[in-house]
Amino acid sequence: MKFKKILKIFGAFTTFFGGLTLVNKAIFKLAKHEDADFKIGEYFEWKYGNVHYKKSGTGKPIVLLHSLTIGGSHCEFRKNIEALSQKYTVYAVDLPGYGYSDKPKITYTAFTYASFINDFISQIVGQPSMVIASNGSGMFATIAAKLFSQNITHLTLISPNGISDKMAENSDFYYRTMLELPLHGTTVYNYFSSRKIIKEFLLTDGFYAPENVDKTAIDTFYYPAHGTNSNVRYSYASYATKYMNMDINGYFQSLTMPIRIIWGEELTINPIENMDILKKLQPAAEFYIFENTKMFPHYENCDEFNSIIIN
Repeated sequence: MKFKKILKIFGAFTTFFGGLTLVNKAIFKLAKHEDADFKIGEYFEWKYGNVHYKKSGTGKPIVLLHSLTIGGSHCEFRKNIEALSQKYTVYAVDLPGYGYSDKPKITYTAFTYASFINDFISQIVGQPSMVIASNGSGMFATIAAKLFSQNITHLTLISPNGISDKMAENSDFYYRTMLELPLHGTTVYNYFSSRKIIKEFLLTDGFYAPENVDKTAIDTFYYPAHGTNSNVRYSYASYATKYMNMDINGYFQSLTMPIRIIWGEELTINPIENMDILKKLQPAAEFYIFENTKMFPHYENCDEFNSIIIN
């Protein structure tokens, strides 16, 4: 009797976890992008897989680096690429582990991405470039600008992280490992990358104006969040456990190229007070405060943002 009971329990667990695996696979399969243009682009064969990017325009080069939130991709700059390409050659990148780029099974760190930025500019752009980095990618761009200054002519940071953020601790290793597990990690990721949670994030932290959180905005993050396969859990695991974080204050203070800082005045998870810290470190830099915006001033007030970059 006990043996039969154990078999029933085992069968129930097998059915449950098997069903959950099928659901996870179905979510990625069904998340087809309605705008096929987002998938169109070129690929950089980097040491950690193929990296998707879109190139447009003519003139001096600009490399656009998106934020690290779930669903971060070049699509974040959908309201900027066309305008900027009227004057510049624009390279809008899906960072490794994001969007339509490959998702290698590695630990993603700030130095991994700083190395990528340098390699991309050296091998694809082929000349020193302006870099525009949004939120978390501002950490990577700052480190790259310090370590590989010969490749970055100007640096524009949109509410960069790495000023007062917490770093990964020893205890975060276990949590990261759990998030990398196929079933557990993919299930957690699919929950946080659902339309419902993405909408809540945009309403709470992403955008200031609720009317901006429309289907287009949600699609901008939802579809790239499922751009390739469930291996995206590896970059998410590093992001969620702060393995991507880096204190950039010392790097930022030592930069010598022209710097521009743009901040959404209503941003709460990375408050505008952090901009004051950067002002003390680089008083000669240009600082812009965008009213009635949060994490994505380049999306919510694209006209003003594009004007600043172009002029």
